[in-house]
Amino acid sequence: MESDMAGTLYRKLILWGALAATVLAALLVDEGTELSVDDVVQPAVDISADRRTAGQTRQIRQTHETLPVDQLGKRKFSAKADDIFAVTSWEPKRTASTDFNPQIFQPRKEEVVRRPSAPPLQFEYLGRVVSEGKIRVFLAQADQNYVAGAGERIGTEYRIDRIREDTIELTYLPLGIRQTLTIDQGTFD
Repeated sequence: MESDMAGTLYRKLILWGALAATVLAALLVDEGTELSVDDVVQPAVDISADRRTAGQTRQIRQTHETLPVDQLGKRKFSAKADDIFAVTSWEPKRTASTDFNPQIFQPRKEEVVRRPSAPPLQFEYLGRVVSEGKIRVFLAQADQNYVAGAGERIGTEYRIDRIREDTIELTYLPLGIRQTLTIDQGTFD
């Protein structure tokens, strides 16, 4: 235990020493020795040309620093490039034809509107119990078991409406669709 405390104390001393050295180094740095961007980055100059004077060299440096915008010229855009929010359709364009071909021109048939349907029942009937004149059934769905009677909900999606000898009538609540779970006569207690 003492070796753990000594190791922890040793690590703390090293960290505090490193922190003190960093603070001391930051205080000793001379603020006047900062370099500007011009000192660090300089444009490349061709030194091999002996004919150039100092004035020509300055002129070359100035041309590298500024961009001659007037020499770029103007860009020309087409009319299609201006409308960047144009509606695009993948349907072929329809052309007006003077010849009437009844095989080509047929009115669209009304699409069959499908009503939403409830998913198939995933319940398995396990048994029933009669208590105080009320029938309650035991149902299993995947890894969950439920005990419910008529008028009670199973989870948030189903409600038991009626329990009969051979069927259980349920309502799928999100769509209000009634479904029937059939019970094998051999398994009904």
